[in-house]
Amino acid sequence: MTRHLLRLIWNRKRSNFLIMVEILCAFLVLEGVVLMASHYVNNYRQPLGFSIDRVWGIRIDTKERAGNDKALQAAQMATLRQLFNAVRDLPQVEAVCGGFTTPYSNASWTSDHKMNGREIDYAMNSATDTCNKVYDIPLTRGRWFDRSDDGAAYAPVIVNEQFAHDVFGDSDPLNKTVPVDRDPVREKQRADFGEPPEKPMRVVGVIQDFRQHGEYASPENYVIRRVDMSSPDASPERMMIIKLRAGTPPSFEETLAERLQSVAKDWSFGITTLDTQREDKLLQYTGPLSLLAIVAGFLLLMVALGLTGVLWQNVTQRIREIGLRRAKGARIENIHRQILGELIVMTSLALLIGVVLLAQIPLLPLPADFAFIPVSVFILSIVMSVLSIYLITLLCGWYPARLATKIQPAEALHYE
Repeated sequence: MTRHLLRLIWNRKRSNFLIMVEILCAFLVLEGVVLMASHYVNNYRQPLGFSIDRVWGIRIDTKERAGNDKALQAAQMATLRQLFNAVRDLPQVEAVCGGFTTPYSNASWTSDHKMNGREIDYAMNSATDTCNKVYDIPLTRGRWFDRSDDGAAYAPVIVNEQFAHDVFGDSDPLNKTVPVDRDPVREKQRADFGEPPEKPMRVVGVIQDFRQHGEYASPENYVIRRVDMSSPDASPERMMIIKLRAGTPPSFEETLAERLQSVAKDWSFGITTLDTQREDKLLQYTGPLSLLAIVAGFLLLMVALGLTGVLWQNVTQRIREIGLRRAKGARIENIHRQILGELIVMTSLALLIGVVLLAQIPLLPLPADFAFIPVSVFILSIVMSVLSIYLITLLCGWYPARLATKIQPAEALHYE
């Protein structure tokens, strides 16, 4: 049966080729949309690692960069400590901490080191000793930063499970030094800027994850470094993060701004809720995907209408052939299966070409920045796209095939 259908398709190869190209293009566009949607759904199911319930972020602008001016840096740190104490004393505030950036912020800090001869990329953040209380960060192993880390000869860090596995394998990373290979170029750059040598990073705790950019972001290696605000070498953090007590009204923002400005009159502050940042961040992911989905939807609609019209015309041109088959005893079911069978074979050939093309992508030596979608998600998206295209083509072919079953044997005589 399949061989017979292939022969019929080959005999009308010019018109059928155009149908197959149309199906192939629709499949590739649909695959792009389904792939990104599947990727976001898969990411959404991963642990987030923190909570932003009743959490606000305060961006701090000191107006002056301390640079190598130790006196200015010390004065700014003194003012910053006063700010923390003033905010902590407010009855509406449950906890306060500082850090480089907050979740759902566009600001990011990335780094990379050679560790045991391998290049390891990771995202970073800084945090004071109370950030786990602000974000409700659960630890899977070890502890959070505390006063026992003061004056240590190492830089205490909290890492996520992915980083721990990539660097230490299956062994326990707690109280181990991150094995960073020597980098003479990096050491010279620090010396040129008058910076002291980097302290070795030691893991004091492990978290499940901290996906800073939100639910739709891909999991990545993550490292949180401790900020010791009592250290003479500390520099002001750019963010203060507070957790409010339950029932605090939005109007508290005015009271908070007045308290901040009363302590640091020459500084400026930007207050925002992390819920607002979350909405903006998620829109950055879903906005382009929604636009692409709308374009793909219109394309599929045009393909469906065009395919229905082409198949309708195809049936009209084959009245003599179908009428003769009916005259020779073919039943209505046979005609219906023949038309849909030809469409399924053409769709299968087009999809086979598309799948073969897409299957080459995981085999290519892609840069690390592009190899962020798991193979399982990639395969699932292809399966979903293939099934969707089959469904669309069958729906488009159903009515033309139904018309073909209504052709009577006598109608073939009009074409003699």
